[in-house]
Amino acid sequence: MNRTLAEAVAVGRHAERALEPLGARLRAAAETDGPLGVAPGLRPTGDGWFPVADLAARPRERLGALVAETERRWQAPPHVAAALWWKNFSYWTTLPVVLGWALNRRVPVLTAETAVLSTPAADPGMLVALREPRVATGDARELGAVIAGSLLRELHAPVIEALHALTRAGRRGLWGSVAEALVHPLVTFAADLLEDSGDGARTLLESVGGPVAGLIELPALPELRRRTCCLWVTLGQGICPSCCVTEPADAARDGERRNAGARS
Repeated sequence: MNRTLAEAVAVGRHAERALEPLGARLRAAAETDGPLGVAPGLRPTGDGWFPVADLAARPRERLGALVAETERRWQAPPHVAAALWWKNFSYWTTLPVVLGWALNRRVPVLTAETAVLSTPAADPGMLVALREPRVATGDARELGAVIAGSLLRELHAPVIEALHALTRAGRRGLWGSVAEALVHPLVTFAADLLEDSGDGARTLLESVGGPVAGLIELPALPELRRRTCCLWVTLGQGICPSCCVTEPADAARDGERRNAGARS
């Protein structure tokens, strides 16, 4: 964690108090929308938790087992299973960060070292929590830089590289799922917190920048349109609402092309 980020972060009891409104918001969302992949209050309880850093650590056995489980569930080839598992993981690790940004500009700091994960059998198949409470504060654009430095570079990037090494899943498509995860909560869970969800989404994406820049379009909210594919379409079970594929015939052609070229 760089010096600028470290100076913006509070820990301990102060961080716990700062994150209480976010915890309440997440509990309310779980009550109305069903189980979330985020532990209540972002606190790990019980056994079965491990640091997210373990996913990218060689020989990457834990990550390989999670991708293999997704392969079996969806009868998917490895690179597709990796993309689907990543879409789930990137969403739940991003959701509390985005909600904190929209709610009160108090963002939980998730990195590979601070974030822990469990993989219960019940949907959505994972829970994300913080090993210790850490929170960053600032204005919208300052926090965009914090999110880029912590969530994207320190948590997401190593796992993306590990998935690419294991399965040859395309990096750009995986970053596309992160871009979607940054925007989707702003037009769903946090729509009532912003005067204009579209402006909020654009501000967040622009301030984060880097690998998610230009990977999602906002044609007419709440509609989102990705510029990359999560590869769900290749399974022949329909098209995601945000998919870059728009016509059934295009979906079939795109699925064949992506299956053939995923390892290029």
